[in-house]
Parts: sequence; structure tokens; C-alpha cells
Amino acid sequence: MKKILIPTDFSIKSLKLAEYAFNLYPKEIVNLILVYPYRLPVWEGDLYRFSSKEIIAELNSEEFSKAKNELVNRYYININSILIELFIGVNSYAFNNFRDEHQIQIAVVPQKGDLDFSHNSTFDPLYFILKNVPKVYQINLTKEEEDWAKQY
Repeated sequence: MKKILIPTDFSIKSLKLAEYAFNLYPKEIVNLILVYPYRLPVWEGDLYRFSSKEIIAELNSEEFSKAKNELVNRYYININSILIELFIGVNSYAFNNFRDEHQIQIAVVPQKGDLDFSHNSTFDPLYFILKNVPKVYQINLTKEEEDWAKQY
């Protein structure tokens, strides 16, 4: 069973990466881990109230949920699970711990700038993923052709 990491900004565009992952492994059962990079608050009071479930619930729009459900309906035969996780680390050591905890060996990522990580509470995880995941497929989300992937 494959475990595939997909960065998400909670846009429908990020779910195209998941769709591409299913097309890469059409005969396999897949566990998808959608990861949202998140900067922990610096104020002590904010840290006491920190809840990854609440943050994910705030970011998870109705439009994103609907698109994710459509993806599940289309690829249900290939899906074991889809998890949404926050990555709250700040360096490669933390990312390696996250990768090892989730037993991730494969990632499908966008080209730099294809997803929106411009909010001050997030950052682009591409550097950590390219550096620390053994097999990475980098996708140009602006193209529609099947040869999008450039394997690293």
C-alpha cells in the first residue's frame, strides 16, 4: 500500500495533485496525506489555544470538501484513507520526523508558485519535500497533458 504526500493550500487546484497520484498508481490502494504547512503562533496565549483540528476546520471550505468528496467518489476503489495533517516544523529534522511518522516514501508536489502559501501563518513546503522524500513527482498544474510529471 502506497503512502503519498500531497501539499495542500485547501484549494481545488491542490486536489489535482491527488488525482495525479491516483493516475500514477491506478492498480494500487493508496493512503493520501494532504499536508498543510503551518507556523506555530509566537504568543503564549495562542499556543495554549492551539488546535490542529480547529485550524484544519477553518481552512477546509465547503468548495474544497465538495471537490474532495468528488475525488473520493471517482477513485474510491484506490483509496484506503485520506488524512489532512498540519506540518508545524521549521527545519528538515522536523520534516524527516513527520515523514517517518507517516511512513511517506512518495510525494506529488506542484512546481514552485502553483499553490498559494502566501498567508503569514504558512510557508511553501516544497524545499523540505524535495530534499527529504525519496520519490517526488513535480507537477505543472497549469498543463493538462499526461506528461506533466518530472520525476526526481
